[in-house]
Amino acid sequence: MPVSMHYFNLLLSAAALVACAGHGMASERLRFDGMPMESRETLVEQVDVNADDVLQFDLGRQQLVTVGPWPGALPKHLRSQYVTLKQTVHPAGAMQSLSLRTAGSKEPWLTLVANGGLNWVLMPGIRLRRTTGGDLRIASVKIDLPVAPGQTVKFQDDAMHCWQFGLLALRKPAGMAGIAQEGEPRADWYLRGDEGC
Repeated sequence: MPVSMHYFNLLLSAAALVACAGHGMASERLRFDGMPMESRETLVEQVDVNADDVLQFDLGRQQLVTVGPWPGALPKHLRSQYVTLKQTVHPAGAMQSLSLRTAGSKEPWLTLVANGGLNWVLMPGIRLRRTTGGDLRIASVKIDLPVAPGQTVKFQDDAMHCWQFGLLALRKPAGMAGIAQEGEPRADWYLRGDEGC
């Protein structure tokens, strides 16, 4: 069963890539390869981005995970990080995420999402959402910031911590008959803790 789910996810991802090829909203798609089927957190001693701008690390038992292209605004060499990987099957392709946190922290300082939906909780009370006009915004009771592909914005949460949000790509998969969600736009993005706003 796990092998057949793996091939099903690959098929969904391939279909989403083919569907995105004809749409002008997409830039180079963020790809996660080697993802475990179930959510998992692992301590990784060294996390490095190679010369091809691909992050790679070993989960053990010869399971190599790669994420690329790695956003240029993010650090390329990290030591001792807890890496959390999640994957959710979706008709428009698997939604995948990577979160990094240091040993001394309970919350991640970086979250990177590939093929995410446009109504996503970034943190309690703050979400990425699509307006009825089709614009993307980071919104809360106190925040209402527009975001566009290739753009980064900074904001403060309720505890006055600074965050940087980067929208890497936005694409609209081709619709498929009988699947209502297939035509919903998908986004690649990151959210990282920032030193100052």
